[in-house]
Amino acid sequence: MSTVSIIRCCSYNYKDVEFAVKEAIKKIGGTEKFFKSGQKVLIKPNILSAKLPEKAVTTHPEIIRAIIRIVKSAGAVPSVGESPGGAVSGAERFWDKCGIKKVCEEENCEMLFFEKTGAVCVQSKNPKNKSLKTLEIARPCLEYDCVITVPKFKTHNLVFLTGAVKNLYGCIPGLRKSMYHKHAPHPIDFSEILVDILAIVKPKLSIMDAVVGMEGEGPAAGKVRDIGLIMASDDAVAMDTVMCEISNFNINKMYHLLSASASGLGCSDISKIEITGEKLETVRIKNFKVPPNFLPYMVPKKFAKFMGNFISALPVMDKKKCTKCMTCIKACPMKAIELKNIPKVDKSKCILCLCCNELCPENAVKIRYSILIRIFLFLREIKRLIS
Repeated sequence: MSTVSIIRCCSYNYKDVEFAVKEAIKKIGGTEKFFKSGQKVLIKPNILSAKLPEKAVTTHPEIIRAIIRIVKSAGAVPSVGESPGGAVSGAERFWDKCGIKKVCEEENCEMLFFEKTGAVCVQSKNPKNKSLKTLEIARPCLEYDCVITVPKFKTHNLVFLTGAVKNLYGCIPGLRKSMYHKHAPHPIDFSEILVDILAIVKPKLSIMDAVVGMEGEGPAAGKVRDIGLIMASDDAVAMDTVMCEISNFNINKMYHLLSASASGLGCSDISKIEITGEKLETVRIKNFKVPPNFLPYMVPKKFAKFMGNFISALPVMDKKKCTKCMTCIKACPMKAIELKNIPKVDKSKCILCLCCNELCPENAVKIRYSILIRIFLFLREIKRLIS
């Protein structure tokens, strides 16, 4: 039976974080269950973009510090590895801005820039992944004795919630991540790629930073939300399933979790997950806002081209915020963005992967919805306020 621990932690004060992380790991079996003395441990945070820790876009550096020290105390050798999605002009500034570079330097812990570590071309292990026959995975993700995925509790504009499983998408180095969106523009197809990565990387331990999370238009432009938790699990799928329960989100919309569970890669049935520490009913979040741009993705692919004008959504750039840094242009897998006065999206080419929205360092990329979607969102918000 998969186990998920939930521990209260209401601040990023190091002593509070260290206690909560240790307690979370202890309640699912202790460090000896996951790594031993002399083993190499890869810590995989979420460093989505070059944002300060208080923006709740990235895994908080004090969580990473605690894990580094816990790994060292067990006699194992930790390294922190990641490939930020928008690192088109050097990854180091991403690590620096979010505070994880400083922590690694202070703790004398190796930093692995997946853009430089080399990648291994791996045959697909998920027969339901029809988009890609092979995937390029950063070499350390395959060679280390233990991989720890350390996500942030956030919403996501493509897969609704990004947790332990989605965090593994950072095991794909560099701009290959954007290109995979080109091969799998529909969320169901993209979800099968996530399942494939999970099957290949096989993380042994998941630790979630849910002290402060993000709701609304995540994973980069949403609203900061105090949650006050740290979670740990021996099953990435189970952890994300509990995340759905805490945020009161319907697990049946989480395609990648259902697919992974069906493939035997984890458990998405809350009744079969053992929860230790805090009880679910005491930690549920009221009125947690999921991304408002989910409606276009709920349309069956065979109907999309007929209903596109009625349920369309298109990224547009805010003139006041845009600095013309070109991140959106370089990250777009379809080459659908052209620099004019400001970057402009070609609707005929856009596959709505929203890499531009996700990676913009200034949150200058907004989503313009068709009238039908705006009406739907308005009515949904009225219903939420009434209830």
